[in-house]
Amino acid sequence: MKEEEEKEEGLKLLGYIRVSTLPQVKGTSIDVQRETIENYCRMHGHTLLKVYTDKGTSGVVKRPQQEKMIKRCMEDSEVDGIICYDLTRFGRNTIELLTNIKLLERKGKKFISVKENIDTSSPVGELILQIMSAIAEFERKRIMERLREGKEWAKIHGTRSGKPMHRPKKDVNWDLVRELRELGLSWNKIAQHWNKSVKSKKERISVATLIRRAREEGIE
Repeated sequence: MKEEEEKEEGLKLLGYIRVSTLPQVKGTSIDVQRETIENYCRMHGHTLLKVYTDKGTSGVVKRPQQEKMIKRCMEDSEVDGIICYDLTRFGRNTIELLTNIKLLERKGKKFISVKENIDTSSPVGELILQIMSAIAEFERKRIMERLREGKEWAKIHGTRSGKPMHRPKKDVNWDLVRELRELGLSWNKIAQHWNKSVKSKKERISVATLIRRAREEGIE
């Protein structure tokens, strides 16, 4: 009887809220996100230690409060994990999202996304995360494959300008780069993927060079 009366102790969590510079869509404002997180914690017996908020940040801008929150979660033994309104608040894309979550997992920390009902402290939450990981791995391999295909296409057909392929300035598939940017990948990630797909060091490109030449191609 005594064991049945004992309630499972809730988690001590850090909350995260993010809004962009664009007019907020109904349901994603700061107040709505905070209220949703607070209600979830009350319903499940969790303690909300602090809420971190990044205001006016888009997908390509640094999120200082998120970085500060993750650092505290990793270092503070009192913190059990992180809770956010939905998955889009916590990562620019699937790869970054899972990278952040796995970083927490290595320290034994939990992650909760209220809107998608993902809670890594539960078996169902772990299952959903495994499925997402499989999708992210598929996405990563698909990107690598497309980078290789783009490079092979360029070797066969040449560049847009018709200049020789030995000129590194044109040895990039800009249509693919533009598509990867639209998917939310950072310049650093795109450069990393490209450099892993090439066979020699001479074909590698630095992030700074990639950005500069992409600007010339009209890619932001």
